[in-house]
Amino acid sequence: MFMNKYTSRFQTLTTNAAQRLAKNFASPVYLIDAEGITRRLMEFQETAKQIYKHSIVALSYKTNPLHGMLNILHAKGAYAEVVSGDEFRIAKKLGVKNSNIIFNGPMKTDQELYEAIESGAYINCDHADEIERIENIAKQMQRCVPIGIRLCFVSEKHNWQRFGFAVNQDRQQKNNAYKIVDYILQSPYIQLAGLHAHIGTNIRDINQFAKLGENMATFATELLEKCNLEMSWIDVGGGLAGVSPRIDEKQFSPHPIPDLKQYLNAVISPLLPYLQRLSNPATLFFEPGRTLFEPFGALLTRIIGSRAIDKNHCGFICDAGYNILATSHVYNHPLHIPGPKWGNQLTTFYGPTCNQVDQLHEAMELPSLTMNDLILFYGVGAYCMSFSYSFIRYRPGVLLWHHDDQAEWLRYPESLEHASQLEVVPVINRAIEYV
Repeated sequence: MFMNKYTSRFQTLTTNAAQRLAKNFASPVYLIDAEGITRRLMEFQETAKQIYKHSIVALSYKTNPLHGMLNILHAKGAYAEVVSGDEFRIAKKLGVKNSNIIFNGPMKTDQELYEAIESGAYINCDHADEIERIENIAKQMQRCVPIGIRLCFVSEKHNWQRFGFAVNQDRQQKNNAYKIVDYILQSPYIQLAGLHAHIGTNIRDINQFAKLGENMATFATELLEKCNLEMSWIDVGGGLAGVSPRIDEKQFSPHPIPDLKQYLNAVISPLLPYLQRLSNPATLFFEPGRTLFEPFGALLTRIIGSRAIDKNHCGFICDAGYNILATSHVYNHPLHIPGPKWGNQLTTFYGPTCNQVDQLHEAMELPSLTMNDLILFYGVGAYCMSFSYSFIRYRPGVLLWHHDDQAEWLRYPESLEHASQLEVVPVINRAIEYV
């Protein structure tokens, strides 16, 4: 059933199907592979539970918060992982149970914290000031609030160092993990119930996840043995890679999709000795983003012009720019050119905006192309749609793609009407007074 050997379904898109999609919907347009992303989620869930049955997959909303897609995945049992009050409200709007929401992130307002506490959501804290604010809110509510803390393993130099509580012996630091544990233990209004970590993004080295599991297990075991503290949840975050190569890799072919069994064994195995010591089973959370969404998003764009760079190098202007393919400054997203093509030429793709840096891909050898040809960039399901913005041209819509030319809207294209809803035009006579 599952994709042990990944081949993008986007590579099966024919010329006729691509043309019909562009005609019936739009160009440019984003596509989300409905079958592919659902199967990837189910593989993640089933493989994790085979290793540790109390494993839960929570969707990283920041990676791609399209409501219709999230709704499909929630229907398959996925929790929500949110990092802002806005994302928290999306989860609530989609009908996600309060107890199925994990609230992370460095900024949570008092009102958002109150709502999260009241609803019984999982709260993972990033810094000491946030914990003090939760303590004050809990005191006003006259209750003891379970919280998790995000850990930063500073000994691992490849790990992100900006977020969370540093796991080192310098207890003078306000954001030291041991110092904050002591603080929580002395308070009647907060209870340390969970540990959280997120070590980075686009990681292909499975050994880094094995080290994450070891570090989490070591810290949790120390709390168990020295403080008699049992965690109710362990949250190992996300960070597993997708298929798009980084520009600095000087590679154009897609990477194989990371093997989930390898990844999950690497993370969970070091944690099992600790988990098996607990009197009550702890929930093990995973927060996949890139590895779940990225391979199953694409952008269909049309060539609308060309320019000769030199006799052996052709540049093509597309109807989608770098504001639409927003992650193209970091990744050489894999390409599919629908239909048979012949010839060979060095090719660079540019966007239609009036900006010198509007380039969609590093120059590469491709079959000969011409006006009105359709190009499919895939591996764009993570962050690309989240980061896209209206600049000179409005953002395109998003399709839930089933197969061939079968698709339906997930988000309509932006228009002047949509953009104008937030605009205010002052009374002209009043404005003239300032001139």
